[in-house]
Formats: sequence, C-alpha cells, structure tokens
Amino acid sequence: MNLEIENKFAIVCASSKGLGFAIANSLLNEGVKVLICSSKKTSLDEASSQLINNGFQNNFYTYHADLSSTEGVVGLFKFALSKTINIDILINNCGGPDPGDIEELNESQLDEAINKNLKSTFTLTKLVLPIMQNNNWGRIINITSSSAKQPIDGLLLSNITRAAVTGFAKSISNQYAKYNILVNNVLPGRIITNRIIELAEKKAKETGKPIEMVLDSMGNDLPIGRLGKPDEFASMVTFLCSEKASYITGNSINIDGGLIKSIF
Repeated sequence: MNLEIENKFAIVCASSKGLGFAIANSLLNEGVKVLICSSKKTSLDEASSQLINNGFQNNFYTYHADLSSTEGVVGLFKFALSKTINIDILINNCGGPDPGDIEELNESQLDEAINKNLKSTFTLTKLVLPIMQNNNWGRIINITSSSAKQPIDGLLLSNITRAAVTGFAKSISNQYAKYNILVNNVLPGRIITNRIIELAEKKAKETGKPIEMVLDSMGNDLPIGRLGKPDEFASMVTFLCSEKASYITGNSINIDGGLIKSIF
C-alpha cells in the first residue's frame, strides 16, 4: 500500500529509543524526512548510528533538547524550520512521569509531569499548527497511554496527564479538521519498552520474582497472550500519518493486545 507521504517532513519527539524510535524508523521506511530528538545525547548518537546502518543517512536530522522546558520545545521548532519550510507531521511523545500513588507523590512531581506530558504537547502543537494550516495539510499524533482510558494503579500522574492530552487533542481536532489537519491519539498498552522494563523491575523487587517471570506475567492476562512489540505499534502511527487515513480525526486508538475492556 502506498501511504502517499513520501518527502513529507516529520518531527518525532523522544525518538532515540522505544516507541519514538520505532515510529521514526517506520516513517523513514515510507520516505518521510524525519527529525529525531532526545534529552540524552548518548541515546541520540546511538539512534543516529542505527538509522545510518538502516540506510537512512540522508533522510533524518537529530536535535538534542529537553522538551519538558519551553526553551527546549522552541529550540526544536526553530531547528526544524532551519531544515524545511513545511512541517507536515508532528508526533508528540515523551517518557512517562514518575510512578506512584497520591501518598508517594508531591506537588513538584506533579508540576514536572504536567510540563513533560501536557505543556510540551500544547506548546509544540501551537507552534506547528499555523504552518499546517497554511499548507491545508497536517497530521498530529499524540502518543499517550492506555491509562488515558483505563487508569492504571500506581501510575497516578500518567493517568492525569494522559487524559488531559486526550481532551486537548479532541478540542483541536474539531477546530482544525476543516484545514485537513487530522489529530489523533494512539494509546500503547503493554509494549516492550524501557518504561515497561522499569515497571517490571519495580514489581520484581517488590515480589522477589525474576524480572523475566514478571515480564511474561505482564502479557499472560491479555487476550492476545503476550506483550506487544514497538514496530507493531509504529505501524498504526504511520498509517494515521498517511493520506490513507484522511477520514480519521479526534480518535484515541488502543494498541494494547485487548487490554482495555471498554467497548469504545
């Protein structure tokens, strides 16, 4: 299937590893020019080397920035404009906030979670929207979490901020659909990333079980019977960025192996 996005330009946030890296790699496979970014220079260098090994050396750019600050977001946007006059695709993505229940968390951690998971999405989206509006074409995909639909015990800050991003996305999807700017959320469930491994390590410490056993158990109760792979997730994101998804906006799509039990 020709997704008709060759030579489009995409910003993929938090893309040096995990889901972000899988999305960047998938878009590059479709001929998209991709700007990858990370707050960790070492991770960015490793991702760059891997993409070069995959044959994409002339199709991507890298930027080192902490997107939990406004300065980092604006810096990323300005760097993108130094490489292109069009920003066609924006993938808002970031690592999850600190785990914990209300008894374990403080106001400083809440502020950090809001800056990292909500404010950065708001600010970067606001910057790119006029460009997309001028071109009468755009795709904005927010990578949130299954916690936006079904709160996860012990992940209070994720439950709060991911749901907030969902409300933000639905609001602007209604406003900008007439400009052919489509806004959707994609909700990962239990997909093997560093975040899932961190949660498994925490549970392994609490229970005394080997981490391999914990990881296996995290997939056993899913209808599909296993944890997901990053490339399985990235395929849906890439499709939503394409011309083939031209009638899909304002949606939150689960990629979770059947984890979410609601019918909507």
